[in-house]
Amino acid sequence: MDRVHRLEEAVSESQKKDHVNLNILINNCKNTSHCVQLLLPIEEDSLKLSALDELSISLESYLETLYNKKRQLDCGNTTDLGMDSIKSENSQCNRRKIAIQDTIVQKGSIKFCDVVGLSDAKQALKEAIIMPLQFPHLFTGGRQPWRRILLYGPPGTGKTRLAQAVASEIKSIFYSVSSSDLVSSWVGESEKLIKELFQNASNQQVQSVIFIDEIDSICRKRSMREEEYTRRIKTELLKQMEEADHCSSLKHFILLCATNCPWELDTAFLRRFQKRIYIPLPDKEARITLIKMHLATTPASLATEDWCLLGQRTEGFSGSDLSNCTSDAMFEPVRELENTTHWKLTEDLFYVPCPESDDDCINSSMKDLPSEKIQPRSVKLDDFLNILSHNTSTVAEEDLERFEQFTINLGQRG
Repeated sequence: MDRVHRLEEAVSESQKKDHVNLNILINNCKNTSHCVQLLLPIEEDSLKLSALDELSISLESYLETLYNKKRQLDCGNTTDLGMDSIKSENSQCNRRKIAIQDTIVQKGSIKFCDVVGLSDAKQALKEAIIMPLQFPHLFTGGRQPWRRILLYGPPGTGKTRLAQAVASEIKSIFYSVSSSDLVSSWVGESEKLIKELFQNASNQQVQSVIFIDEIDSICRKRSMREEEYTRRIKTELLKQMEEADHCSSLKHFILLCATNCPWELDTAFLRRFQKRIYIPLPDKEARITLIKMHLATTPASLATEDWCLLGQRTEGFSGSDLSNCTSDAMFEPVRELENTTHWKLTEDLFYVPCPESDDDCINSSMKDLPSEKIQPRSVKLDDFLNILSHNTSTVAEEDLERFEQFTINLGQRG
């Protein structure tokens, strides 16, 4: 009997601690919710107002959950618990809708003409997405556009930029989704988010495009060792991808995915992509064009043979590598300004560095001259060669071989 008594006391003490912890959480949540309610009427910034609305909905959902838990500990009325669970589910559904709507991106400024090279990939995307929206009468009967497209290739080759160009070119709803938008720590929530995403896209009045970046993070090959919740996520995504073919022709959505590791994708996902387009490293002409594009209006003095040499020296560089190297090279003239002691006054009344032997040169340090009148020299070939001497490509040769082999087996060239 003493043992039973001690057990009852232990259970009672545990319940008291649970009550105390719950009350603390409820009070904190109430205080935060009250602060949010006070801020809502006086906030004028639309972005901050939207964030406060979402925070208010989340706090209400958390309060509902905490109250339900407290009633369970108090052995409350099951009818009230049922009503509260319905309210909680509605609140969670609203949160999922808000989370999916936040992935819709507005029309940007990047066009297909801003994407250097990749003519085959751009043509495939035009056939799948842009032409059906502009000329729907051409895609009737058995002639249907591609609805599931996979872009794969080394990192930094323009896969995401192509998706951004699609978003700018079309008059449609464009969802830009990452794994963090679909994977939740709550059991069963990830599957509901995936279902909500595809339902939201299907219910739009116009054709919509879903872009999932780094798709390999949630679609890796299935194995016996993986967790049950990851298998359920893949199963739900496979189901929604398959149902894309059953949508009406007027309201179907297009799934566009990108990955740097196509060989890690499960074969069931690869089978469902009607187009698997390889986005390779830029060729010599594309590399030169990319460097010029990144230089923009920065003054540069390079001859035609300098550009050819630069195109050869950057063999194996991705678009991202070229962007970093060009940015670094543009800083070379600025780095020299600190140690410059001789200047020359131009016709536009700007001070530019010059050799000590030049006529009419001014001997002065940079800090003694008007800051708004100091102008660096033009970017030269030596600046690029200096940067390239300690910068290498981020794409390994063995990775390129794997991409080539995958393209031969399962892919298409873009």
